[in-house]
Amino acid sequence: MKRKAYKNKNRRRRRNENGLEEPEDISDSEDESLERKLARLRREVEELKDEMAARQTETEPEAAEGKEPTDDGVLELSRALDNLYTSRTDNTGSHSAATLLAQKIATKSTSQTAAPSTQNADVTQQPEPTAPASSGVLAHAAAFDGRLALIEAAMGISSSSNPFVSDGISEPALQPVLPAVDHLTSRLTTLMNILVGPNPVSAVPTMGSAPPSTTVTTPHLETLSTRVRKLTADTEALASARKRAVDAAKAAQNARIASAAIEPSDMSVSSSSATEVDPAATQRDEQATKIQALYATLPTIQSLHPILPSVLERLRSLRAIHAGAAQASESLDTLEKRQADMAREIEQWREGLQVVEEKMGQGEAAMKSNIEFVEPWVRDLEARLDRLEGQGA
Repeated sequence: MKRKAYKNKNRRRRRNENGLEEPEDISDSEDESLERKLARLRREVEELKDEMAARQTETEPEAAEGKEPTDDGVLELSRALDNLYTSRTDNTGSHSAATLLAQKIATKSTSQTAAPSTQNADVTQQPEPTAPASSGVLAHAAAFDGRLALIEAAMGISSSSNPFVSDGISEPALQPVLPAVDHLTSRLTTLMNILVGPNPVSAVPTMGSAPPSTTVTTPHLETLSTRVRKLTADTEALASARKRAVDAAKAAQNARIASAAIEPSDMSVSSSSATEVDPAATQRDEQATKIQALYATLPTIQSLHPILPSVLERLRSLRAIHAGAAQASESLDTLEKRQADMAREIEQWREGLQVVEEKMGQGEAAMKSNIEFVEPWVRDLEARLDRLEGQGA
């Protein structure tokens, strides 16, 4: 047999103007709480789904002329249930989700049931309006609702009320899921860009109107966590060192006050022991003075803490400049040495050229003297040859 949901109505009598008693039907659901009504509606929807599935199996050979309005009715019923679920904290007023659901059920019951209603003296049975529709619509809606609830729970967003509608009485306005995810992503991206550096931007945005989100990978997160841990350790070390310095300064000051308060009880101390004690006391006084000076300059250092990063960056730049200047100075010294060596070599070559020029001048003079000495001999020989040729002719 098919399962059906019934509403049992109690009979209560009232007196009219003529003094006659008339029966009055009061539904049990009027005294139910909102949670019980919602649970009952869900149970009846499940029964409606089972009955629709059974009717679909029975009416398969029929024509598909009336399917569209039935599907529309089921969709409207599903929307009404969703509105009732999301706005269950505000169910008063003529436009509430409960009123809309009641109107939809009344419309379906009046359009689909044409038989006249019969009154019974004890019990009145009213079947729920049913319509064959797709059984997966409500299942998909319930699955999506569960997934959305899990996401909201993971994001720390309450699902007790509609997150997109503000309720000024019970809860403040809540942020939806996707904008909250985008906000967290942007904050994480900004922190990562500050500590790690700029990263490539993904071409797929998280939402339709949102800008492209930055790609966040596991190595970047590991690097970020390492930097954060290192900064935390440095901060703790600085705090401990500052605390030790303050404690040492206080101890030195207390010791100095105590030593100044104690009067010398023995005036017959030898000069040798005095010379042995005086250097130690002087060293302690110097250390206490240095620690006190450092403790006095500690507020100044703390006040200069905001500009320390820029000062350190400038000091690093100056160190790099000084290193470059030192290298340039060494290069200039090397060039000057090479230039001096080249000057000495040029001077040596100049001296050698002068010697060669002198030797060449001496050779030319000797050659000229030899030519002058040999020239008479050559002329005498030419004259003799001429005479010999003349005699032979």
